[in-house]
Amino acid sequence: MGFTIDDALLETQNIYKLKLIAGKNGCANAISWVQMVEDKTILQQLWGKELVVTTGLGFQSTNSLMEFIQLLIKYHSVGLIINMGNKLGEGYIFDVPQEIIDYCNEQDFPLLVFPWEIHLAELIKDFSYRCISSERDDRRINKVIIDTLINPRIIEESRQQLISHFDVDNYFQVLVVHIDTKEELGMIERRRIQFQLELCFEKIEGNYSFFWFDGYFILITNGLDDKTLKKLIKETLKRAKKRIAYQIHIGVGSRMLDFRNIILSYKRGLAACKMAKKFNESSLTFEQMGVFQLLFMIEDHDILYQMYYQLLGPIINYDRKHHTELEDTLYNYLMFDSNQKAMAEALYMHRNTINYRLNKIKEITQCQFSSFEEKMPYMLAFYIKEIIEK
Repeated sequence: MGFTIDDALLETQNIYKLKLIAGKNGCANAISWVQMVEDKTILQQLWGKELVVTTGLGFQSTNSLMEFIQLLIKYHSVGLIINMGNKLGEGYIFDVPQEIIDYCNEQDFPLLVFPWEIHLAELIKDFSYRCISSERDDRRINKVIIDTLINPRIIEESRQQLISHFDVDNYFQVLVVHIDTKEELGMIERRRIQFQLELCFEKIEGNYSFFWFDGYFILITNGLDDKTLKKLIKETLKRAKKRIAYQIHIGVGSRMLDFRNIILSYKRGLAACKMAKKFNESSLTFEQMGVFQLLFMIEDHDILYQMYYQLLGPIINYDRKHHTELEDTLYNYLMFDSNQKAMAEALYMHRNTINYRLNKIKEITQCQFSSFEEKMPYMLAFYIKEIIEK
C-alpha cells in the first residue's frame, strides 16, 4: 500500500507539528515521492502520486494558490504541505483562505500545514526515506506472493510471512488486468500504466497488493466487499478509457476465504481475463463464464484442440468438400435442444431439409444424438470452436 498521509500524521505529527486542515478523506492515498515545488511549470514533469511541499513563494495570492492546487489535482498529486509563515513576518503564506479549504474538502485533496520554524529539508528527507522504505516492504510482500503463485507448495510459509500485512483468515480476491498491446510493454510505459491503475486503488479500505507478473497486472484484495469491488472495476475502466492509450481487460477471480486459497482465485481470475480478452469484454468475473469456466481452466490447450477436431473435423471436411452446411445444422440442432420444429421456424428451413442433413451428420459421426451423453461432447466442441475463432 505504501507510505500514506495517514501514516505521516500518525508517525511524524509531533516531530514536524503537521496539521491537516482539509481533505481528510484523501489521506489513505499512498505517496510515491516527496517533491518541493515553488513554480507550477514543473508540474508537467510529475509522474503522479507525489506529495508536494511548498513555502508558497510563487503562490501568495488566493487565485494563484487555487490554480496551483487545481493543477496538483490534475496531475494526480496526493496532497500539499505548506510551510506557513510566522508572526515575525518570515515566510510567504500566513493563512489559508476558507475557499481554498472548502475546495480541498470537496476534492478530497489533503492540505496540510507546518510551522516556518521546522526545517523543511528535514521533513522532505524523512518522508522520502519512509517512501523508499515502504516501497521496499511492498516489493518484499509482492515477491512473497509471486513466489507462492510460482510454487504453491510454500503457501503455509508465505502465509506466516504475510500475517503482519494481511488478514490471512479473511477473504481474498484476485483481479487480473491485461493491457491489449501489439508489442510487449517496455519498463517505462509499464510503470506509467501502473501509476494510472494504482490511482484507482487508493481508496480501497484495507490491505492490498498490486504488481506485474507473467505479462499481467495483478491486484490482490483482502476483505473487500462485492459492492466496493464493482465500483472499483467501474472506476478503473472509466479512468483507463481516458488515461491509458490501450484497451484493458479485467478478469475477476472468485472470492475465497483464507490466504491458502489465493492461488485458486488467481487461476480463476486469469481464466476470466483470458476469456474477456478473447471475447473483447472489458471485464468478466469467473462466475459469469458459464461452461467456459471448464474450458479456460484447462492448461493443456492441446486437449481442447484435439477434442474439437476429433468431433467436428469430419463434418467440417465434408462441408468443405461438398459445399454443404452440416456443421451449422448440427450447432442449431443442439442449441434448439433437438426441437426440429422450433429450429425450422427460426431458421426458415423445411423439416425435410433438416432431417436429410441430420441423417447425413449421424452417418458421418456414427452418433445418433439421442441422449444427453451423446450431445454433450459436441456442445463442448462448439464452445471450443468459439474460443478458437475468437
